[in-house]
Formats: sequence, structure tokens, C-alpha cells
Amino acid sequence: MKKLKKIMLLILCMFPVMVLASEGDLMELGPVLLMEAFVSIHMSVFVLMPLSQIFAPNNSKKLFWTLFIIRIVVLLFFDFFITTNIAIVDFAAVFIGGFIIVPISTAIANKKNISGGVSYTTSNGETQTIGATTGNQTTQTISTPTSPQTQTSTQGVYEPYIYPSSFAPMYQLDDKAFLEQYIRIELSKIGLDTNTKLLPEEILKRKKVFNIIFSMLLIAFTSLLFFHFNKAIYIGGIIVLIGFFILTRRYNLMKYLIKEIKSRPQEKISNILMNIKTNYQEDDSTKTLILGFIAAIIIPCVLFMNPRTMFEEMEDGNYSLRFYTLGIKQPSKVEIPATYNGKPVVSIRGNVFANLVRVEEIILPDTITEIRGQAFENSKSLKKVKLPSNLVTLGGGAFRNCYSLESIEFPDTTIEIGGEAFLNAYSLQTVKLSKNITEIRGNTFENCSSLKFIEIPDNVTRIGGSAFRNCTSLNGVVISKNSKLQEIGSSAFRVCVSLESIIIPKDVYVNERAFKESPTAIYYYDTINDLN
Repeated sequence: MKKLKKIMLLILCMFPVMVLASEGDLMELGPVLLMEAFVSIHMSVFVLMPLSQIFAPNNSKKLFWTLFIIRIVVLLFFDFFITTNIAIVDFAAVFIGGFIIVPISTAIANKKNISGGVSYTTSNGETQTIGATTGNQTTQTISTPTSPQTQTSTQGVYEPYIYPSSFAPMYQLDDKAFLEQYIRIELSKIGLDTNTKLLPEEILKRKKVFNIIFSMLLIAFTSLLFFHFNKAIYIGGIIVLIGFFILTRRYNLMKYLIKEIKSRPQEKISNILMNIKTNYQEDDSTKTLILGFIAAIIIPCVLFMNPRTMFEEMEDGNYSLRFYTLGIKQPSKVEIPATYNGKPVVSIRGNVFANLVRVEEIILPDTITEIRGQAFENSKSLKKVKLPSNLVTLGGGAFRNCYSLESIEFPDTTIEIGGEAFLNAYSLQTVKLSKNITEIRGNTFENCSSLKFIEIPDNVTRIGGSAFRNCTSLNGVVISKNSKLQEIGSSAFRVCVSLESIIIPKDVYVNERAFKESPTAIYYYDTINDLN
């Protein structure tokens, strides 16, 4: 039975690994977590609880929570670090577990229980049977005295002897288990169910408060999923929720009685337990917890059925786009309004569109003049962005890790592009820079492996370190004879394996590592005749 239990546990833990065969995320993180929360109810009722009762009938609750926590940890690990497709596998696991694993396990357990039966006869002449026999199996009969007996030695001297079975099994338990068993016996003597849900009024109030706090935190956490924050924020939230959930499970009658008995060693245990009938109330706090779980699913789904844009007022009375939330109904194309409350929207705060999954195109109004750092970071499905015609500043890392972005065109009003703005934009093929920028900062286009051509505006005075590093498809860099370029920094065109030559003005300082690991031949305008 123990071996079978380990096998079943291993199946439950390793089954999600099948999802690695899929390619790409089919679902967004927010809806996936809501789906998994809903599926958890069915998984618990139809799979985990039956398996726990089959493999650990005497300790099914502990096994259930062990399986439940393992499942949650596996799901969250896949959701945050591998793929959200795990939700599809989890959904299928309910049917596989309920219609295949549980029936098979039940049949195996029943077969185990009816075979290999053992009967034994006590010294009082009573026969007790553990299990039954089937087929040609032989029942084993063992005589075990329950009280001290005597035996005759070869010298005719009678000596007393006892068996371990002469004592109740509870005396072989450790201190904690023995005390719990003793409390259960005493509770049954005074007419209370050993699984009673009674608690002192003060403790019950405290437990309800923790359940309410946990429910509110759960609602807040579920709502935050639609804000597509960084994974670290969600991991921290999960840790907080687990901590509060553990606190809500601490308060139960058995733990309270053990604590009371240890704190009052001089008082009879029976006297302590007798107070239950008069001073204790039934624990109905589970209802609060269940309502909290239901609210954590329903309220966010209602609030964020559609995407929401949230603005904040600036000092000059205009507005800045502060948040863009996901929605249950999430379109692939997003268009931001030009005004809010009758005032223009002039800025986009950092991380507003970061970590989006399904959004492929974003259209920004021409009223926007500033896009702050990391505004679109990690939006891996984003293919196209229409930048405002009056854009002045693009923050650092704005399009970092936008793997699907194909093209970008800056208006001539842009004077500043932050470093790492397009780092790891692997699909970026065409770029039109503003003629008024003065610097291409470090790592701006690093790892843009699909970029083939770039024209450096004449007002650029410096190309920073690693600005075009690992642009393996780059085979054309145009710098005019009238360019104000003064410096090409370290590793600026490093590992640009397709860039065979470049022509630059005479007085440009080129770092000795600027073209390292590139086959680039450097020419100067005053040393060649054919500028074509």
C-alpha cells in the first residue's frame, strides 16, 4: 500500500511535465490563475479527497493537504517560470484522476483489504479477524494473551510474562500523539464528537478575523493579476497568502486543548475538557473562508471583464496613463484615447504595457510627448506600435524583450532614446530614427538579430557601447559625410557578422573593441573616391 501510495503521488506531481511538449503560451496569466482556482474545487472533491481516503484512511486530512499544496506549488511554478499551458493539463487531470486513477486505486485498495486476512484469538477465547480470506488462502490464527500469564520452566518454577499486545496501542505512541489520543477518548466520554468544531469564543473571533483578512488579501491578489506586474510581486503575494492561510488553520480545538493542558499541568484533563459544553461555540469560520474564495473569483472577473485604462492627474492639469489592465475579453489591438476628463493625455508611465501576452498592436495618441522606461517591456506578442507624432522622450528599456516587434518609426520631434530601449527585440527588422537625436546610447539595439539596415542621423555625436552588439543580420550602416559623429564606443558593432564595411567621417574616434568579432572594414570619407 505504501509503495502504491508513492506511485500515485509521483503521478500527480509529474503529470504536469507533459505540458513542456507544447510551444508558446496559449493563455494569459490572470485568466489562467482564475481557471486553476475554479478547477481546484473539482480536483479536491473528485480526485484528492478520494485518493487521500483510499491511501490514508486514518490520516486522510494530512495527506489531502499535502497533495493539495504540492499541486498548487507545481501549478504556480509552471505558470510563472515555464508556461501557462499547465492550466490545460490541470483541467484534463481532473477527468483523468476522477474517471481513471481514482477507480483503479479503489479497486486495488479493495483487493488488498480482502486478501491476506489474519485472525487471532485472545486469552479470553474471543477471535478477532483483520481482513478476510479468499480462494485458497489460509487464515492465520494467533493466540495473544491480554493480561500477564505464567509459564512453567524446566525446573518447575512459574515465571510471569506479558506480550506487547497486553497494552493498548496508544501507549506505544509518542507524547504528542498519545496526548491527542487521550483527549479524543475523554471527549467521547463526555459525549462530544472527537471531530467536534467547538472553539472558545475569543479564539473563534480571532480565527474569523484572520479569515476575513485572508479573503480580502485573496481578492486583492486576484485583482492584481490583471495588472500584469513583475513576477516577483506575485511571488511575494503568494508567500503572504500562504502565511495568512497557515494562520487561519492554526486555530482548532485539538491544538487549543493541548496548549491549555500543557499550561495547566496541575489541573485534571477531564476538568479542562468539561468546560467545552458551557464555554465553547461551534466553529463556523469555514463559511467565511469559502465565501472569500468565491468572492476572489467573481469580483475580479466582474471588475475586469474588459480591459481598463487608469489615468493620474499631473501638476499642469493634464493626465498621464498610469495603468492598463488586462480583461477577460482581451483584444489583440489596443488604442489609447487622446483625452481624459476633457484634458489631454501627455505621458505614459513606466511598465504600463509591460508583460502583456496577447496584445499585438498598440496605437498611441499624438498628444503624448513622453514614454517612460520599461513601458512595453516583456510584451512578447507585441508586433506593432504607432508612436505619437509629437513624442519627445522614449525611456530606457521601453521595448526591452519585445521579441515580436517588427518595425519602429520615430518622429523628428524625438530628441532622446534611453539605453536598452530595444534590447533583445529579435524580430525588429526596420528602424527609422529621429533626425534630432544626439546619441544612440549603450545596448539600445543589442541582440536585434533581424535588423538589416540602419541610417545614423547627422546630429548623432556618439554611438554608445554595445549599441548594435549581436546584430547578426546587420549588413548596412549609413553615416553621411556631414555627420557630427565623434565617437563609436566599445563593442558598439561587436559580433555584427554580416557587416563587411562601414564609411565614417575622418575625425571619429573608434574604440579598439568597437568592431571586435566582426569582419568590418573601416573606411574614411577623405580617403576614398567612390562614396557609393
